[in-house]
Amino acid sequence: ASSSQEGAMKQGYIKLLPYMLRFLAGARRIVRYHDVTPGSQITWNTAFLGVSAAYNRGGLDEVRRLLDVLEAVAETPENEVDEELERERLLIYRDCNDAFRDLLLGRFGRLPLGFPPDWVYQSAFGEDRWSWALSKRTEESPLQYLPEVNLLNETVALREAIHRPPTEEELVMYLNQPADAIKTIKFRQTYGNPNNLPLDIWFEGLEVGAHMNFTDTSGKPHQMMIRDIQKPDAHGISMVRYVLDSEIMRTEVAVAKPAGAAEAKNGPVMARAGDPCHVAAPSSGDLWVIYVQPGDVVAAGQELFNISIMKQEKAVVSTMDGLVKRVLKKADFRTTKQMVAVQAGELIVELAPLPHFCPSCRKPLPIGELSFCPYCGAAAPPEA
Repeated sequence: ASSSQEGAMKQGYIKLLPYMLRFLAGARRIVRYHDVTPGSQITWNTAFLGVSAAYNRGGLDEVRRLLDVLEAVAETPENEVDEELERERLLIYRDCNDAFRDLLLGRFGRLPLGFPPDWVYQSAFGEDRWSWALSKRTEESPLQYLPEVNLLNETVALREAIHRPPTEEELVMYLNQPADAIKTIKFRQTYGNPNNLPLDIWFEGLEVGAHMNFTDTSGKPHQMMIRDIQKPDAHGISMVRYVLDSEIMRTEVAVAKPAGAAEAKNGPVMARAGDPCHVAAPSSGDLWVIYVQPGDVVAAGQELFNISIMKQEKAVVSTMDGLVKRVLKKADFRTTKQMVAVQAGELIVELAPLPHFCPSCRKPLPIGELSFCPYCGAAAPPEA
């Protein structure tokens, strides 16, 4: 519940959290799966995407309609489903992501209570692919095909990231969550181990005049008290005076923008609604890989970039054959272990139409003078 609340707050949908929990309750009666990793993340993210997309389409009325349909489906025996409910239930999973589709295919392991009804695949995969999805389901364990992890290479990568040999605990943490592990290790190197602080102080801070007792990593006890916090100066710096083990100390903290500083630049470039050349982030999240660069020729359905939304990956594909004109943000998590935050509707890739197609194979051709098609070898068309 806490991670769900945090995610809803970050995405700006905290008011929709009760509806998302209702979605979860109903959906678990349709696709029955373990409420543990990765099932918990996948089912929660499916609820988040379904409810938030319904809200964006038609506000709370559309959300309530979605939930009414879902709960009716969960409570109605299959032999009592009428034509209207049979049609409307296909809307339930229309906004799911690739992780949920992989779950339905058995790529995260066997579903312990069996595959869900066929209409779930029709809803999640669409009319064109749901029959294909049924034919590709498997109960084989994906663990059989996982490649071995090279621990030496992973240790070297972590050592280069933190500029020292990692401890065994740090390496295990890194193998589980590389990006979060690096952030945690660097935080501790700068500020110390936050687990030594009382939980309420870590989350809410220490009030002026209040005392805090804690024990450091070596087991030594300490007492701290904040004496005063000055107002920010012209540079936005506030001086904090505190007492640590009877010694008065001070530190500077940047709490505001410098006086007279230029306002922050305009927000991100937003995509034009309905423009197939503008490929936007489908939701706020973290861009973790871009697959294209300016000048690339892409085909309709080709994956352009991938966004992590609430710990789940969302592949974003081109809706047209085109030429990559601009890439506004870049990321390569596999190499850098870093992701780039993006907003819903933000323009990530801008495409341009292709003026030429091969007359023989109909493959799109890049702009420029070509004598022959690079795909089939046929003579290329003249310049438009």
